Amino acid sequence: MSEHFNEELDIAGRIPSGVFNAMFEFTGSWLKDASDTQHLAFDGWFITLYSVGLTRSHIILQDAVKQEIPTAWDPPTLAGFIEKYGTHVITGVEMGGKDVIYVKQQHTSNLQTTDVQKLLKRIADERFSDVKGLFRLDSEETSQRDKLADSLVTMNHVGMDSNGFASHSVKEDITRIYKRRGGLESAQSHNQWLTMLPSAPDVISMSFVPITSLLNGVAGSGFLGHAVNLYLRYKPPIEELHQFLEFQLPRQWAPVFGAPLGRPRTEHRNTYLQFSLMGPRLYVNTSL
Repeated sequence: MSEHFNEELDIAGRIPSGVFNAMFEFTGSWLKDASDTQHLAFDGWFITLYSVGLTRSHIILQDAVKQEIPTAWDPPTLAGFIEKYGTHVITGVEMGGKDVIYVKQQHTSNLQTTDVQKLLKRIADERFSDVKGLFRLDSEETSQRDKLADSLVTMNHVGMDSNGFASHSVKEDITRIYKRRGGLESAQSHNQWLTMLPSAPDVISMSFVPITSLLNGVAGSGFLGHAVNLYLRYKPPIEELHQFLEFQLPRQWAPVFGAPLGRPRTEHRNTYLQFSLMGPRLYVNTSL
């Protein structure tokens, strides 16, 4: 699923983007989120009114930016660069609106894939096919709307949905996340939202290029690329990134495989033989 989102954003690789993490409300490391999740799915409306983009062949970084890249593994400087400039450069923006339902199934859930698909279809039919009334929330969803609306976490400050909310089904271990962008907040039903969308479009998608792809031949770009990959993979808080990077230096805490244990023994070539610790020494004449 993360690869699908990355393709939409013109990002290569499998590391989840900030947009993906925000949509499904992932806040842990990549491996932890993946191990806790069984299936992901979404259904909704994506309406693009217009888009703006840059020609990638003409994108270059200013020399002042390149000069801030450290030429050695310097965690405070690397963390400061990532906090200041981010990990990707925005190259395009799509304006319009989206009304989407995201479903996240935990590994502890016993529902089959077909059951999850049926659940998503039922929820989508209720939300998008209601031509006369409001999309009603049950008491559990209503109580969690305000608490979860502010819990979205994004990387690089991209992908925040100000009017999204989430609900969680404890019985089925299924998280249902409803998100809208564009339109007016006063719109309750999906059809009302559609009529208000042209007058209040919002950013619904972006395209990016990794900032490291613009650093070919720049000294220290390898260190920055490694720091960026670690940041995206493990998602430490940006204010703690320099401390996180400090512990990524290679340290030898255990013996190297195949090396003998204990202190290395050195052979001393002496001109005498010692028979005991406290006994006399026998001199050997080596000049004969």
